[in-house]
Amino acid sequence: MFPLTTKLAGVKFGTCQDNIKKYAGPGVGDFELVRELDNPYDQYAIKIALFGHFKFGYIPGAIASELAPLMDAGRHFEAKYISRNKHPRYDLIGLTVKIIETN
Repeated sequence: MFPLTTKLAGVKFGTCQDNIKKYAGPGVGDFELVRELDNPYDQYAIKIALFGHFKFGYIPGAIASELAPLMDAGRHFEAKYISRNKHPRYDLIGLTVKIIETN
């Protein structure tokens, strides 16, 4: 299953758009995968963040439902920047990352 490349979900909520525009680009380094155990909408929610503070979006639900139990069992993962994705009609920017397992 890993490494796995995916577009992030939830990139238009909160500060995600501003964070992607300001901080997501080539050379940014690795993003953290952070379990949101108290997320009322998704028991498998995994946000992507930089320095634990700047949120960029979420791992899509189908992937998170498989990845979250692995993280809960103590396995570690990070996300590497692949690309920013600009919508042709709207001022929305998405983010594509590669999820890899780390030791």
